[in-house]
Amino acid sequence: MAGRITILDETVINRIAAGEVVERPASVVKELVENSIDAEATSIQVDIENGGKKLIRVRDNGTGMSRDDAFLALERHATSKLRTEKDLMGIATMGFRGEALASIASVSQLRLLTCDGNEPAGTEIIIEGGALRKSDGLGLARGTVIEVRNLFFNVPVRRKFLKSPQVEAGHVQEFLTRFALAFPAIGFTYREDGRVRMDTPPVKGTFERIHTLYAKEVRDNLIAAEHSSGTARLHGLVARPPYARSNMRSVLTFVNGRCVRDRVINSAVTKAFANLMERGRFPFAILFLEVPPEEVDVNVHPQKAEVRFINPQQIYDLIVDGIYEALTGAPFNVLKPHREPLLPGAVAATVDHHLREGRRPDEPFVRPKNSSPLPAAAPAQKRGSEPPKTSARDTPEAPGRFASLGVLGALPNSFVVLYSDEELIVMDHHAAHERVLFERLRRTEHEREPSESQDLLIPIVLEFTALETRLLSAHLETLRRVGFSVEEFGDTALVVRGVPGWFGCTDLEDFFRSLVEVMLDTGTKGDPSRLKDELFKKMACNAAVKEASSMRPEEIKHLLRDLDGVGSIDVCPHGRPITARFSLAEIRRKMGRK
Repeated sequence: MAGRITILDETVINRIAAGEVVERPASVVKELVENSIDAEATSIQVDIENGGKKLIRVRDNGTGMSRDDAFLALERHATSKLRTEKDLMGIATMGFRGEALASIASVSQLRLLTCDGNEPAGTEIIIEGGALRKSDGLGLARGTVIEVRNLFFNVPVRRKFLKSPQVEAGHVQEFLTRFALAFPAIGFTYREDGRVRMDTPPVKGTFERIHTLYAKEVRDNLIAAEHSSGTARLHGLVARPPYARSNMRSVLTFVNGRCVRDRVINSAVTKAFANLMERGRFPFAILFLEVPPEEVDVNVHPQKAEVRFINPQQIYDLIVDGIYEALTGAPFNVLKPHREPLLPGAVAATVDHHLREGRRPDEPFVRPKNSSPLPAAAPAQKRGSEPPKTSARDTPEAPGRFASLGVLGALPNSFVVLYSDEELIVMDHHAAHERVLFERLRRTEHEREPSESQDLLIPIVLEFTALETRLLSAHLETLRRVGFSVEEFGDTALVVRGVPGWFGCTDLEDFFRSLVEVMLDTGTKGDPSRLKDELFKKMACNAAVKEASSMRPEEIKHLLRDLDGVGSIDVCPHGRPITARFSLAEIRRKMGRK
């Protein structure tokens, strides 16, 4: 039967294309603002009414268009940003397909006002549902104004799927916030039903722009991240844990100025914060990737919201290294003068000395003389870098961020109390010691050098099920590397002949059974690196000092120095905060002092 296949009418084609490009009012704002940015605008004003359903107006002071270009811009696949197929291999503009204006005009009543300053008059064009209704010349300033009224007026099914005006307006403001962050040199003004919701003048950089977009609580927790790898560069800001948000929407990532969602990027950010966040909590980060245009493909999503990298592993490592360096590298605050403890002085002792004194007298354990249970704190090193060749004790010790705090003492059966010039600080000593042990276990794994093992006077045989024994046997090398001397002893048992110096007085059988639980919970998920981290978390938690009441001031000071040595991180490996801080100014106010 002939005549069943026909070529679609141009109007139908435009409406089909609009379904991919124009999802909601925020999609219209995104496409129009991207055009304004490509037109080299330094000021962009956005007005909406009724959540953008009634009106969307975008005004810019960019290059504008001549009359002929204005008409061409409303045709499908008409663009000033591409010339040949080769140009697709290195797209450096926000827009490039040349279909946004035609798609928007096909599902709305669109009015275009533009002038390039080279013609005696500007141009006005009115299109309704894809059909030209009016064109005229007008006296206009250089730049472009586009008004979009009654979005989806001729596609009622699509209009029914729009949310409330408040929800749609929220999406518009979210897009404009991202543009404002990516292009701080451009001034953005946003009005909703006549009320100004955003007014951000041009500034020099992203941090200055953040001051106009985010609350003080966010700004006070941000630290800079900057890292390079080959031809790619990462820069931006991340919030230092324990500050966190409830979902991954708090991570904004930009590639060459374009805000995108990307599996590689999100996976890298998640990895970098893996041992710094509680489960169910997510980081706050604003990250910018600069990659040569020819090394990233932005033409993989109708709304240009996804990208593909030629070298995804390079990008992954760049992000993980950059965030890790920012969070664990240089001290976070300006160093304070060194303070002596306020409590009476005591013989200097390590945190592990406290554990040693608490060991039961009948425990079969002997430590060699002059052994150092906790190795000397080493400077925080960047992931993947060469391990330091000298310990911190080989160089003059300067007080770090934690070591500069004064020691007040310990709360009964609970926490230790510290102070600075500005704050009273309550520290969870167990969480702090847990972080120190965890970072050193990870460092031991990275350096591939076994920790010293202390022989037991009497080896201990531990009985397990056949499955549990197989699980533990699969990780004997990891256990040996961190200082356990352990061997298989038949099909359902292990024999422990030695333990690491940091092990403390934890019950061996309970300890190994807790590792089995971790293996059963994590090992089936197919991520070996995550399993090792989870094992190290459990080891550190079990071995960390439990009671603060018997810790001497110098033991607390040693722990503070150790914290600085592993990067001054503010959370335990499970993401719980190490300190709670109380402003002395606020305490003075509560006490009636000024």
